[in-house]
Amino acid sequence: MSEKAIRSRAYPDYFSSKLEHYLSLSKPRLLATVVLSALLGFVLPMGLSNTIFPLLFLLFGTALMGAGANTLNQCMEIGPDSRMYRTKNRALPMGKLSEKEAIIFGILISALGFFVLWFGLNFLTAVLGLLTLLSYIMVYTPLKQKTATNTWLGGITGALPPVMGWVAARGQLEWEVLPIFALLYFWQLPHFFAIAWMYRDDYKRGGFKMLSHYDKTGKRTAMQMLINCGMLYAASLAVFVVNEGSIFYLAGASALILVFFGVIVLFHKERSVENARKVFLASIIYLPLLIGILVLDQFFI
Repeated sequence: MSEKAIRSRAYPDYFSSKLEHYLSLSKPRLLATVVLSALLGFVLPMGLSNTIFPLLFLLFGTALMGAGANTLNQCMEIGPDSRMYRTKNRALPMGKLSEKEAIIFGILISALGFFVLWFGLNFLTAVLGLLTLLSYIMVYTPLKQKTATNTWLGGITGALPPVMGWVAARGQLEWEVLPIFALLYFWQLPHFFAIAWMYRDDYKRGGFKMLSHYDKTGKRTAMQMLINCGMLYAASLAVFVVNEGSIFYLAGASALILVFFGVIVLFHKERSVENARKVFLASIIYLPLLIGILVLDQFFI
């Protein structure tokens, strides 16, 4: 085979691999949660009638800014990621992309997302997107190596996408968005406490100060899961109280929280990695199901 033919074969593989590494910087599974929560914030006050283009602008802009935030976060954590078993095979610790390439990529897609939200929707939605990005990389990320309170503070960042969706739909901030903000906030805490317990040794290796770092028995972690699961149900009730969900939604939300609470009780009784993993899996099933119930509630109830 000629050298030219070999090169022609190698180049597509090289560019495909490069694209795959760039996509991995966006943390697609985490990004999907962000986009779904923005969708929820949009649908609750607006529905979907005659709003397909604003919704597309919201989803595209939010995805770009979320991917940019995740990319820049990884640029700041190359050292810790390289020491942790669960992250050492990421593109940056492995040297599959350079830090400079990742920074340029992160800034470019963040800027593009900002302008998509601004010109496709409104300036306030874009500002909220920028606030989400900056609080993630300038507050939450550095605090992870300084204090265990990073989880509670980082939850604020994670609860902003539905607020972006609401402002995209309504053009202004309104108090009715608070229940859905609270729902996303209190969902995150058991979710991340479970992850921190599952990988507590790995987080210590990376230098991250998580609650599990100071909780040898797991009692504090289990109690925080229980407390915040209760707050999550209170937020679910608030969604119903402000007429953002019907009795159908309330029944579904109550059933889901009972299952979620039951799994957390298992962890409270036996604070094992396996039970923490069950809490984690329950959390990632809970949120899309709840969002699905709320969306269906808007159209069929």
